[in-house]
Amino acid sequence: PREPRVREWAIQFTGNEPFPREAVVEWFRAVRARLSLPEGWRTFYLPTFEQSDVAFQNEAWFAEQGIVVTTAARWVTENACYSSGWALGRLKYVASADIDAAYGDGRLTYEDVLVTDQIPAEIPVVAGVLALEPATPNAHVAILARSFRIPFAYPSGLAVQEQIRAMDGREVLLVVSPEDGECAINLQDVDGKLTPEERQEILDRKLPPQVSVQTMVRSGVYHLETEQLSPADIDRAGGKAANFGFLRRAIPDNSPDPAIALTFDLWMDFMEQPLGDGTLIQSIVDDLRGQSFPPDVASLRPILAQIRDRIRKGADFTPSGKEAILQALAGFEDPRRLRFRSSTNVEDSEVFSGAGLYDSFSGCLADDTDNDSEGPSGCDVDRDEERGVFRAIRKVYASFYNENAYIERLRHGVDESEVGMAILVHYSFPDEFEEANGVATLDIRKPADAARMVEAQLVS
Repeated sequence: PREPRVREWAIQFTGNEPFPREAVVEWFRAVRARLSLPEGWRTFYLPTFEQSDVAFQNEAWFAEQGIVVTTAARWVTENACYSSGWALGRLKYVASADIDAAYGDGRLTYEDVLVTDQIPAEIPVVAGVLALEPATPNAHVAILARSFRIPFAYPSGLAVQEQIRAMDGREVLLVVSPEDGECAINLQDVDGKLTPEERQEILDRKLPPQVSVQTMVRSGVYHLETEQLSPADIDRAGGKAANFGFLRRAIPDNSPDPAIALTFDLWMDFMEQPLGDGTLIQSIVDDLRGQSFPPDVASLRPILAQIRDRIRKGADFTPSGKEAILQALAGFEDPRRLRFRSSTNVEDSEVFSGAGLYDSFSGCLADDTDNDSEGPSGCDVDRDEERGVFRAIRKVYASFYNENAYIERLRHGVDESEVGMAILVHYSFPDEFEEANGVATLDIRKPADAARMVEAQLVS
């Protein structure tokens, strides 16, 4: 709670699928036992969106186990701003469970202001978001909203929420802004009050800034050591790997070591492999030909799903390519899991962070060098199937065509022929080994008549 005299805290367990109630009780007790709290503190179970149905259906059963189920509304008694900004669009109420389907069939579009009951782990890009249940500042959706400059807030109070729900289907102007330490939410009904010219003038002010892309180039090698990389190498190793060089040089004893970058050479060779009557990249270009912003999501979604499936399962590295990858990873120890992190040349810039658009995956080198395809994994005996590094790399490559990622590139007018996926590789650090975890975001402004302004926000 914001009020320090209220000695209460809560535990969450994050996952895309509902957890069994018995497992939650076991984990809850284990976490609670790890904390040394002064007398008088009360502990609650605060389920995430994915866990809330099971939690509240079994609320009485949890109480019998000595666990009280609650929501963040217990402590949030006023408006909460998760991302500042403004939006003009049609207000649409969509239940959290229906958001993905509504976006796919056109009931919800990028031009709409979404009002929903709870915030799931991920939502598509929309004009603005109002949640009728509080979220958390480090929620994935909050991070994405700040990255895309989408206003996102929780309006407190049943009366206010009922007024908002009453605007369903109306065109509204939403402004979310922190004022004197408080969150101000201004929602105006402008339905029928704007001329087409006025509406377009307002929307033109929301046009995204021009993205300057360093066109990917070949390095002549499949991997580079990160210590030598800087932002000048984004065209060879992507933004994440290129910037990672600063960490290795600045805090060599407190950053992953070893760490390498798999260059765009590997991506280009993978994409230029023969497939059908042409190449893999040509099949992708053909599938996406004619797409423009705003896209028809209903028709685009299955196309992107087929492309991702083709990269993960229909394509593979050549024997010489696999040998080169294994040589690049020779400095890593078996049987430790490796983390393969997306590193494109269309992210981590001053005007386009790309946060949350692409995916990272772990892979086990031992699973690709044991001369069989039978499980369990050589890095995790609890995994029944092998989880090799080639599989992990293909999955990272496939994420280049995630729905939000591709739509954002369309929105910014990015030339697809200039961009691709490189990869940053270091050891995987699961939660039991991590000593800290957080997200840092930068907001950089360059007013015409003032000095360059940089604002950093850290959530840990």
